[in-house]
Amino acid sequence: LNCASGVMACSRGQVLLNKKNIQSFKPLALAQKVAMLPQQSALNFPFLVEDVVAMGRFPHGDGQLCDNAIMHCLMDILHIRDLAKRPYTALSGGEKQRTQVARVLSQLVCNEQLDVYSDSILLLDEPIAALDMPHQSLLMALLQQLAAKGLTVLIVLHDVNLAATYADNIALLKDGRLLAFAEVEEVITKAMIKQVYDVDVDIIAHPKTAKPLVIREI
Repeated sequence: LNCASGVMACSRGQVLLNKKNIQSFKPLALAQKVAMLPQQSALNFPFLVEDVVAMGRFPHGDGQLCDNAIMHCLMDILHIRDLAKRPYTALSGGEKQRTQVARVLSQLVCNEQLDVYSDSILLLDEPIAALDMPHQSLLMALLQQLAAKGLTVLIVLHDVNLAATYADNIALLKDGRLLAFAEVEEVITKAMIKQVYDVDVDIIAHPKTAKPLVIREI
């Protein structure tokens, strides 16, 4: 993700954004297109929650009214509007995570209807780790909604079933190598799970979505 976001240069090859090497973008221009949420987001200063979310609007010049409308919409959706005046350092782990998610989404959403800037890319590393089950479902559904509006979303997940439920395509990595990248049904197979994780599983169709559901053998 560091390479894909331009934070780190590739040791080999290159990352292209609109056929242009991502390392050639100026920081502001890159921030208008790419947002990344790492697994650990350290923020040790007592900024208010609304100020943290507002940081995502910095790359854009759409005006305060537009910025506020976007921020308030996302804070409402992620159930942090009532925390707006709370210091970030006083939040629980889940509240901090939802605040950080609102921040990166506010970087790529261009209005309160949740339309996104063209060619925008969102990179997330284990975004659901600190969230309870309802907020995990809420976030994944929101990401699906934004993807349907044209946002490219790349998420690192360790929960195979969560990935299978929501993803259009899945990439499986082992020891730093890409083993598979295809549609869900082509990747989530008994043989592939055995190759990557060295565990025996059964795979059934989810009763509601018909997506592959991985069940570990006892």
